[in-house]
Parts: sequence; C-alpha cells; structure tokens
Amino acid sequence: MVRQLTAIMFTDMAGYTALMQQDERQAKANRDRQRGVLEERIRAHGGRILQYYGDGTLSVFVSAIAAVRCAIEVQESLRGAPPVPLRIGTHTGDVVHDEEGVFGDGVNVASRIQGMSVPGGALISGKVFDEVKNHPDIRTRGLGAFNLKHVQHPMQVFALVNEGLAVPSESDLAAGRIGTAKSVAVLPFLNLSADPENEFFSDGITEDIINALTRINGLKVTARTSSFAFKKRAEDVRQIAEQLGVTHVLEGSVRRAGNRVRVTAQLITAVDGYHLFAENYDRSVEDVFAVQVEIATAIVEQLSDHLGPVRTGGTARPVATPHSHDTEAHVEYLKGRFAFARFSPESSRRAIRHFERSIEMSVEPSHPDHASAECALPYTGLASAYVFLGAIGHMRAEDAFGAAESAARRALALEPDGGPSHVALAMVELFYRWNLDAAYRSLQKALSLTPGAPEAHHVYSLYLSSIGEFEEALEEAHTTIQLDPLSSTYNNWLAQCLANGGYLDEARDLIERTIAADPLFRAATETLGWIHVLRGDYEAAITAMEQLPLKAGLEYASAADRGHVYAKLGRTDDARRMLALLEARQLAQPEVTLDWDFAIVYEGLGDRDRAIEYLHRAVDRRLGSAIMMASFASLRGMWEDPRFHAVLDRVGVPRPALV
Repeated sequence: MVRQLTAIMFTDMAGYTALMQQDERQAKANRDRQRGVLEERIRAHGGRILQYYGDGTLSVFVSAIAAVRCAIEVQESLRGAPPVPLRIGTHTGDVVHDEEGVFGDGVNVASRIQGMSVPGGALISGKVFDEVKNHPDIRTRGLGAFNLKHVQHPMQVFALVNEGLAVPSESDLAAGRIGTAKSVAVLPFLNLSADPENEFFSDGITEDIINALTRINGLKVTARTSSFAFKKRAEDVRQIAEQLGVTHVLEGSVRRAGNRVRVTAQLITAVDGYHLFAENYDRSVEDVFAVQVEIATAIVEQLSDHLGPVRTGGTARPVATPHSHDTEAHVEYLKGRFAFARFSPESSRRAIRHFERSIEMSVEPSHPDHASAECALPYTGLASAYVFLGAIGHMRAEDAFGAAESAARRALALEPDGGPSHVALAMVELFYRWNLDAAYRSLQKALSLTPGAPEAHHVYSLYLSSIGEFEEALEEAHTTIQLDPLSSTYNNWLAQCLANGGYLDEARDLIERTIAADPLFRAATETLGWIHVLRGDYEAAITAMEQLPLKAGLEYASAADRGHVYAKLGRTDDARRMLALLEARQLAQPEVTLDWDFAIVYEGLGDRDRAIEYLHRAVDRRLGSAIMMASFASLRGMWEDPRFHAVLDRVGVPRPALV
C-alpha cells in the first residue's frame, strides 16, 4: 500500500443514463469522445487516469496547477459540436494505492466537489485555490464554505470562471452551503378576515417581521420581494425552501374582526415539514405592532434553541422594534415599495406619491399621538426614489437630491439605529456629494445594524463598483441575491457586475433568465444589450435595445443606447436620428438632464471631443450617475483617454484598473 499527496481530478458526464435510454448510439459516441479528450489532455499535462467508472474518470497529477489547466482545456474541447456535458471536481490530498485500487479522504473530497459542479463547469477545493490563485491565466470565484458528505470539516469551494466555463447558480449550491442552517423565509401571512381590504394589513405584518429579522447577525432572511413571489401559490413548503435556499419557513395567518385580531405563526423545518413551534397571538388592533415584535422575538428564540445562538446587530439592542403605529399609513408605504421595485422613472414617481401619502397619514391631526405615529420607513423610501431620479437625470440635481437628503435626515432623526435610514443617507453622499468616505461610513453603519438587509448590501456593491473594485462589488451582489434571490432589480445588477468582471457568458445567461421571469422589467433588457456590446455582438445588442421603446411606450426610450450601437454598426444616419430624438426631448423636457445620453452617442460615432464636452456638462450639473462613470460599458472606449481621466478626477473616483 502506497500513500501519497497528489492533485486528484474527478469527472462525470451528466445525463448519460437518460441519454442511453433515449439514444444508445449517441450516448456511447459522447462517452468515447469525452474519454478521448480526457486521455489526450491528461497525458499532455503530466497526469494519468487511474480509474474509469461508467461515464466518469479518476485522475491524478503531480501539480494542482497542471490539473486545473487540464480541466479548463477539457471543457474547452468538449464544448464543440456535439457538446459533451461534463462535470469536473479537483482537490489536493492523500491518495492510497493498493491492489484493489485507490481511495482516501482526498478521493472522497474530489468526488463530492465534482458532484456540486454543473455540466460544462469545473470546481476546485480551497487547497487547490491556494496553489493557483497567483496565476493570471486561471480565473476563479469563491462559492463559499460547504458541508460535504463524509468530510469532517467544512470545505471552501471555488469555481473556475475562465471564458466559456459554466458556474453553478445560487439555487444549485444552496443545500450544502454553511450558513443556510440559520436561514428563514417569511411567507406572506394569509388574510382570513371577511374584508379582503385587510390583506394589506396581513402583508404589513409579514414585512415588519422580515424587517425585524434582518437585525440578526448570522441569520439569513429572505427579503420581501422573493418571499412575496409565493403569495397565493399553493406550493409545497419544501419546494419553496429549495428555491429560496433556506432551511426554515415561517408561515401564518391574520384574522381581524372589529377591533380584535388573531395572528397565527408557525415555524417549519423545510427538510421534513416538522413544526418547530406554532403560536396564536390575540390582541386588540391598537396593539398589533407589538404583536409583530413578539412573533419576531419568538422566531429568533426558536432558531437559537434548534440551531445555536444568534445575536442582534450592534450592542444592547432589542431583537425587533415596531416601525409604525398607523396601519393605513403602512399600507401606503408598502404600495410605494412595490412601485419603486419596478426601477423606472414612471414607477419611481408613483412610489414618491405613495411615500408622501404615508407620511401625511401618519401625522394627520386626527391621530391621537402625532409624534409617535411618524415612521422612518416612508422617508427612506422617499430618499431612494429621489436619488434614483436624480442619478439618471430625470430631475434637476438640486431638486432631487435636496429632497432625498431632507428625507434621509428625517429618517435618521426618527430612527437613529435603523439600517435603512443610514442606507438612505449613504445614497445621498454617494450620488449627490460624491463623498466616498462619508458614503462608506454610512454603509458600514447600516450593515452593522441590519446585516441581513439586501438593500444595504446592494448599495455597498454600487459603492464598490464606483471605485473600480469590481470583484468586491461582485461578491456583495452575490450576497444580495442570496438574501433576495427573485428580485429583478438585484439580479439585473448582479448581471452588470458579472459583465464588469469579464464574466460575459454568465452575465448573459443570468440576464436572459431575469427577462424570462419578468419580461416587462425594462432595465434587464437594456443590460442585455450592453452585455452583447461587451461581447462585440452589435447585431444582438441592437435587437435587444430596439425592444425598449415598445416596452416603455415612449419613442425616445433608450435613444442613447440605440444611437451608440447604430454608430458601431456603421448605421450613421440611424445614430444621428437618435441624436435628433434626444434634442427634441431636451426641448420638450428641459428639467431632464441628457448630457450623459449625448456623450454615449457621440462616443459611438467616434466624436470624442463632443463626448468629453458632454461628460463635463454632466459633472457641472451634478448628474448622480457620474459617480459610476468608470464602470459603464458605454464609456469603455474612453478608458485610455487622458481627457476622460480629467473628468473622473473632477468626480473624485479612481481611474479604471484596465487603463
């Protein structure tokens, strides 16, 4: 018996058994092809195949670097027609050789990691990553720590992300990732009241419980956007938990009659449907917000009993605190949140009307206690909506950001320890003052107070992208998606981060799934167009972008994007037609800042002087999105121009790393 430390590579062909049943000849042809490629590539990198087993192989290499480069080349070779769907896993560890074959912990780990991969993908262990991380031709991304079957300690796993390699999605990885044991999704509480209007009441209870739970360090809480996707859908709890990547689900109901309300809540273990607890809370309507605090506290206590201790963010703070004392005002806030999630100028203006109505209702003279009725949340929503309109130039900067700052500071006055209040102020500092240090401080405060709030991680990702830290921004975007996996807005931003990091295939696949799930979400279609631009496929880009005027119902929608791509395609007349559209819009809507749009078209036309001129105008007018200038695909052609550097210096952001 011989024991040695070596690099181990496992491969397995996905779908082989099913293909054998459907087309035995093709299945055998695929198997023979992948064996031929494996034998050639493994030998070329100094490795050797120790064992064939059905449609897979076990190989060893003297060098982990050689094993990884071999895995990349194997997948490249098998992408050609007909493609062979191979999964690969690599680890460095002990292998024991004897007359019966090879075995050992190293073999088991490599096998488990291969099983986590997806067709066309290759995963590696943390030990292998340590060997290859300083080699620029090998690109990786951390996927997190996982409990692997029959492996004593958690294992860090990384994906190879060289061009063309497939990467597991969040749902592919949810089951074994460390941390998911402390995870819960709060499903929309059912309205069992006779009056259907009380549904907003039950939705409000659900949202406030979610908000309370985001204060808990070490507890992963699915955000409202994703939880509410299952409203009125009769799906098995286990299936819902699998889609959301959680191990526990809280569900319940609200029955309101007169001035009495009964709230029922039950916490369920998703793997077996076992009820950890079920409680009824009978209260008068005036006390319903205190009931929400009781429920959130009970959930945390139960999770602590079963899953180990969890703690609140910050120090000496309660698990949950009520945000509002006015039910109808809270309903208006929820309507505003729903509208803002559409992430368009029109929906943002609708959201502002709802947030303002919520604020008005909470301080009406008829209320018995004006001061205590006022709530921070609609102010944070108001700040977000105004920042968005100011950032994209749909309101004058001084009007939009002045209103945003006023709302953010009022939110902080009402709730100094509220994470959303600090996020609101961070957005003002980032997009209006371009004060990176102040934005960072506010974001760190927000993350310490509400570590489970996806919006805080999202805005932090925007901050990191603004300073050119694309890999770190990508990590935060992934965290946001773990907390809110079904959010169109956050998936759209994750796709942009992937594109900024050079992961163009993965970015395209993600944004196409986002569009399929939410076809009317215009921002995703625009992102798809720019991903095609980065891939050099201008025909596909213009096909996507030409859908936007129809989706928006506005002729000038995406005129700048279309003008840029028309110019790159040599369709100069069409590009100048887009300039004419922008000029007509500027006359009709003088309050809208279009300097950025003009710069994008002139950059496409190759008129760098005019493009730079318009970028300076955008800075003069404090266009909020200028803070993101170094991360936009539309301006990458300028990255090496010293005049572009001068614009960046005016904003105060670092020059792109690729210059």
